[in-house]
Amino acid sequence: MKFLKFFEYGGFEKSLGEESNSISDLNLTDAELQYLRSISEKTIIGSPIFEITQSKINATSIVGVIAFDGVHIEILPKLLRNNRSSNNNNNSSILQNLMFMLSYTNELDIYDSGVGSLSENSDSFIEAYIAIFADRLSKHLIRHGSPKAYVEKNENLNTVKGKIDFAKQSTINCFNQSRIYCNYAEFTEDNGLSRAFKFVSQSLIQLTKSSSNTSVLNRCIGLLDGVKGEYITGSEIDRLSIGKRNQNFIALINLTKMFLKKMRPEFSGQKKNKAFTLLFDMNELFEEFVFMVLKRNESYLNIKVQAQKHKRLVNAERDFLRDGEWQNRALFATYTDISITLSDGRIFIIDTKYKVVHSGKNHYGISNQDAYQILAYRQIHKDEVEPSVVLLYPRSKEDLQKEFRINGSETTFMAWTVDISVDLGKNMNLLVENLRNLITVVEQKSS
Repeated sequence: MKFLKFFEYGGFEKSLGEESNSISDLNLTDAELQYLRSISEKTIIGSPIFEITQSKINATSIVGVIAFDGVHIEILPKLLRNNRSSNNNNNSSILQNLMFMLSYTNELDIYDSGVGSLSENSDSFIEAYIAIFADRLSKHLIRHGSPKAYVEKNENLNTVKGKIDFAKQSTINCFNQSRIYCNYAEFTEDNGLSRAFKFVSQSLIQLTKSSSNTSVLNRCIGLLDGVKGEYITGSEIDRLSIGKRNQNFIALINLTKMFLKKMRPEFSGQKKNKAFTLLFDMNELFEEFVFMVLKRNESYLNIKVQAQKHKRLVNAERDFLRDGEWQNRALFATYTDISITLSDGRIFIIDTKYKVVHSGKNHYGISNQDAYQILAYRQIHKDEVEPSVVLLYPRSKEDLQKEFRINGSETTFMAWTVDISVDLGKNMNLLVENLRNLITVVEQKSS
């Protein structure tokens, strides 16, 4: 097995800890590199996982895990690394913050307090996910046994069971009256949900390099001894009747569905080039996380928060090939990331950008496109008064809190950073206070 660890917007970690983006250092065969190129381009349409040239390879903002044919690749979000932590394993601080963000935005669907402990001693994204799945499934099977459910069956039997299928009986058993074709429901542990649990457990054993995870997964497989390991789709699980269950069991089902979506049915088979991917776009996760922080603290911040506010760029058009008269038309939809209504009724728009900004970069790392986009939002979403607008970035090397005035006008936009590299599980108050300071600055601006 070849293990590679990449960091967002950068290269991969070599054996001695230094970082490289040289393809010659990858130690992949030409066939493996070609397959990685294909996965990079085709997994998320329009968002390549890597930027690959003839000699260089760099990760983008997509993080997670890719596994195929003896190659195991993890991509970690470097901007979550807590360099001020006393923990010698900084990759562990990345993982803890990433898992916290995923659970905070309900992407992970974890309801207990085990996230921190399960990721505390690991710097592997997929191992933490496997540990959560295995731990939850093992505890459920030990406490409650295999989940049982009614399974509809159709069989040719010696005795009547359930209902006789007379149409099948007349065609199949017309010359053998000793057999009866029946439709019946059997309450059994060998049902779709149990089969999915076993299939995922068997598949994850091929991914994990943790002896602890392997041991717990083998225990789960043993506890599911009377069940066939079989791939079923997430929609099939949705159709199963599971009755009233506690939140941890629902979370286990959702985690199982997530794994099934990332595995092709042949993942646990013998085919070549079988791929497993578990990936998240940090641009989307950062936006969702900031929104949830604001939403959950609306009362304290004295604001109202709305996500993805929609408005059309164009409200009328005219055709000079016809009469040249203006006609009302709503065209070119625009969506702001986060719209905030302040205590005085004014609107404040936040556009999150997950990228590196600091004073050492040209324009602080703020692109022309970022500036044009936020100014367009300011114009499009104005009512009587143009809203205040801010580009919100994760903190990199230093804090950035600036306001820029546009040439020839009094129009301004702001750029602000929030620190998501601190231990988010213990220091969420620091992030909330940073956002409160931003809102206070906006509220004090003259209208």
